[in-house]
Amino acid sequence: MEAIRLGVPLAVSLISTSAPTLASTPLSPVLGSVIAGLDLAAVLDNPRTMRALIDLLHQRGVLVIKGQALSDAEYVRFGRQWGRPLEFFIKEHRGQEHPEMIRINNDPATPLAMRDGAVHWHSDGSYEAEPAAITMLYGKEAPRDGGETLFASTAAAFDALPVSRQMALEGLVAIHELGAAPWIEGETPPDPNRPKRDMPRQRHPLIMRHPVTGRRALFTSGTACGVDGMDQDAATTLIRHLRTHVVQTQFRISYKVLPGDIVLWDNYSTVHSATPIVYSDAEGERRLLYRISTKGVPALFR
Repeated sequence: MEAIRLGVPLAVSLISTSAPTLASTPLSPVLGSVIAGLDLAAVLDNPRTMRALIDLLHQRGVLVIKGQALSDAEYVRFGRQWGRPLEFFIKEHRGQEHPEMIRINNDPATPLAMRDGAVHWHSDGSYEAEPAAITMLYGKEAPRDGGETLFASTAAAFDALPVSRQMALEGLVAIHELGAAPWIEGETPPDPNRPKRDMPRQRHPLIMRHPVTGRRALFTSGTACGVDGMDQDAATTLIRHLRTHVVQTQFRISYKVLPGDIVLWDNYSTVHSATPIVYSDAEGERRLLYRISTKGVPALFR
C-alpha cells in the first residue's frame, strides 16, 4: 500500500452515511463513546458494522466496546481491520503465536526502571517516521483500585485556540525524539536509568491534518522537543504551552479498562497517559491487558 503522507487527508473520507448506526453513550461532550451489547466475534466479517465502528472512532477519538470474549486469534483479526499491526520493539512482551499482540501487566518482577513508563501524555509512535494510527487494549484483569488511563482530545484543543493562534501555528514543523518533550505537571519525570533506543529524530507537522478525516489537531505528543527554524528556548516554551493546553479538564476523560473491554483510540486526534499503579500479583491487584497498535488506514479502504 502506498504510504500515507502525514498531514494530508485521504481524498475519500471514511465518514459514511451508509454504515448502520450503533447505539453508544458519550463519555464526554468532546471525547469518547461506549458501546454495549455488540458481539464483535459475530461481526468480524461484517463490513457494514466495521465501517460504523471505524466512523464512530474517528468521530469520537476514543471507543469502548464492552462485554467481549474474543480468542487471541479473533482479537488479532479485529486489530487487522484497523490498519497494519505493529510488532512491539520489546520482544519479551510479544505474544509467541501472535507477535502483533503485546502483554501489559503489573508483574512485581518488573524492574523499577521499567515501571510506570507511560505516565506521561503522548500519542503512540510519534517518534517514528509514520506514527501509529490506532491503538487498542483488550482487558483481561483489572485491579480494584487504580489502573485508569487518561485521554485528551488534541482536535478539540486545536479547535479551542483563537483563529489567529491557529494560523500562526500552521506550517510549523516539530522535531520529535523519544522521551524528549518538555515535561508538564502530572507527568512522571524521565528516569535516567530507563533503557534508551538509538533512533533518528523525526519531523511532523505541529498541526496535523488527520490522514483519514482531514480534521486538524495539535501534534506534540510526548516527543516534540523542538521546532524547525525556531530558537530552542522559544520552541521549548511553545511546546510546553501547547501540551499544557491540550490536557485541560474540558478536553479530558479518564477510563479504566475492565475485563471484557476493548478500548481503542485514534492517535492522530488524541493523546493519552497511564496513571501510576501498584506492581503486585495479589488477588484484586493484578492488571493484564493485550495491546495492538496499527499504522495506515483501515483494511476496508486499502
